[in-house]
Amino acid sequence: MTLRRLCVLLLCLSAAVLASAQTADLPWWTSPVVHDLGLTPQQTERIKQIVRSYRDRLFDAHNDANKAEAELKDILNEPKVNPATAKSAIDRLAQARAENTRLITEMSVHIRSVLTFDQWRELVKRWEEVQKGKRGQATDVAP
Repeated sequence: MTLRRLCVLLLCLSAAVLASAQTADLPWWTSPVVHDLGLTPQQTERIKQIVRSYRDRLFDAHNDANKAEAELKDILNEPKVNPATAKSAIDRLAQARAENTRLITEMSVHIRSVLTFDQWRELVKRWEEVQKGKRGQATDVAP
């Protein structure tokens, strides 16, 4: 295997790993698991305010990640791949995804501060059950 083919293979694998790590799940603050947590109207309103305050930045971060993914895809689909150009695109993609993750996590922490400890514990328990169900469904599907 030539060095060029090895580089392309490594880049493709890196892109695939990064893409698979970005599986979009329904945000916990809008999912059905929160409906009977006993949120007060004030808590619900505060959560809505927090989400609104992050919305534009989250859209921008998501769009930046999509643009970086498209750029990397274009580079990988060229007849000849320049490893330096690809590395730069990979770095932009990783940075865009990191910013998206940072914003979601920061917003989640703000939302968590609105919940009582008992509401939080119940939410975590329910969310883990939802995630287990998703993993179970994925394994039930025939290839």
